[in-house]
Amino acid sequence: MIIITIVVIIIIIIIIIIIIIIIIIITIVIIIIIIIITITIVIIIIIIIIIIITVIIIIIIIISSSSSSSSSNSIAVVMCDVHSTC
Repeated sequence: MIIITIVVIIIIIIIIIIIIIIIIIITIVIIIIIIIITITIVIIIIIIIIIIITVIIIIIIIISSSSSSSSSNSIAVVMCDVHSTC
């Protein structure tokens, strides 16, 4: 009888240890997923900021070139530089 209770206690302890290990693995996986999502969101925000800054710079260049007297020449030069077909 004592041997049976000892075996049952050992089995219960092994099951509890396995459950704790599974919980730790699930927690680590969830933390890794959260870190990956956070890094992705930060990269997307940085890309959006770069795009916005680029658009603002292009708008400023277009406005400043259109206000000058040689607006058509500067736009043509920009178009030549962009498309390389002059």
